[in-house]
Amino acid sequence: MALDVRTVRGWAESLLRGLEAPQGAVLQVGTEGTAPGTGAGVHVTLAYPDGTSVTVDLDDALPEPEALVLLAEQLQDSVIESTGGHPVPRCPTPGHTHPATPHVSDGTLDWHCPMSDGRDVHR
Repeated sequence: MALDVRTVRGWAESLLRGLEAPQGAVLQVGTEGTAPGTGAGVHVTLAYPDGTSVTVDLDDALPEPEALVLLAEQLQDSVIESTGGHPVPRCPTPGHTHPATPHVSDGTLDWHCPMSDGRDVHR
């Protein structure tokens, strides 16, 4: 099934709340890609007040769980870079200072410790 703009916008908005995106960052979600040769799908752009931006191109061929993880990973990387390395979301394992990694299970995105077997979860 093809990804739709409404679903992806909901994912992105939820992710950005959890990732503590910098104030003034502007989210755009649509079907027009920004890179040459971008295919059918949904394209998410997050523009920061300093003029930098990131675009995540989610191809229609991606299953929803894979598209959600890709979006989470790329928005997380961008927010971490824009904040000077602040790890968000913080790893749920006590004592770990690195960011958590996204995983989808039964249609729900969870954040896990990248060094554990998935028992430590941040929702």
